[in-house]
Amino acid sequence: MNIVEHIRKESISNLFRMGTFNSAWPIWQPVINTHIGTPKSATNILQLGDSLASIFQTTASAGRSQSILSGGGAAWEGLVCWYLNLCLIGTRSVVIKQDRKLIPQPLRDAFTVNYGNVPSNTESDLVGITFPDIPEYNADYNLIALPELRTFNAKGSFRYLPVVNHLCDRDFNQLEAYIIQCKTNWNDNAQIPMLWDMIYASNGFSNTTITVGANNYQISALKRFAYAFVTMPSNTKANYKHSSMAVKRVINLSGGNYWGKTTVPSVAASIKDFFQRNCANSTTIGIRTSLQNNIQLLDTDFSYFRL
Repeated sequence: MNIVEHIRKESISNLFRMGTFNSAWPIWQPVINTHIGTPKSATNILQLGDSLASIFQTTASAGRSQSILSGGGAAWEGLVCWYLNLCLIGTRSVVIKQDRKLIPQPLRDAFTVNYGNVPSNTESDLVGITFPDIPEYNADYNLIALPELRTFNAKGSFRYLPVVNHLCDRDFNQLEAYIIQCKTNWNDNAQIPMLWDMIYASNGFSNTTITVGANNYQISALKRFAYAFVTMPSNTKANYKHSSMAVKRVINLSGGNYWGKTTVPSVAASIKDFFQRNCANSTTIGIRTSLQNNIQLLDTDFSYFRL
């Protein structure tokens, strides 16, 4: 297992440790498997993006909404994280729900916005990373050789954080990163990603007490950075149009505006379109081919997805 797949496994395993996600999974799983069908195909798995909202809403049936959807926002983040990682198996891209034990410190520092001496991080529900195509990220992590750093402790356990922090410091300008904000409600939350994307895209502020980055890590030094928004949305009666204020606020986000339904031009793209825009450099053979090549491993190496 390479270091990218190690992160993916830990990221997905953490989702199933969340009460809301784990409680919803027995309801979502059969619906997901019905959509994927037999035999599993890359096309059907990618197409889940068009139905992610309806899959999520199966937990809102009578008798379930209070117990499961009381934490609906966290559950939606979890489902989006699960789907994105499933489609990215075998690539050098991974998506992580906020976790200090998994997100490399150099990236956490780069995302930090400072107001004076007070750090204020974005509401980054998910963080995506595309690692460069160099040996340390492709080889089994047991084979990573770093003369300046021990990769295993005295008990033989892989020292993930020291290793990934060292590699991300060394290769910082070759990393691609994207923040993905997930909200079940669109109308009330669209202004948040719009403002954060503006802050990250700014070349500076007249108020010099506002700065972006910490410990000399800056997003401008990354190979690529983007900010994306993924909504369900929960307001199923809303008639979203290009002229709608909620749409205008996120239509030009650097990482794109998505929802868990089919694409509506000039309104929102299906979450399945996220990969082409943000993960093009994650594999030399393409997302679809990589996914198809790894489907047979969903019962073994990738069994933690629980399909």
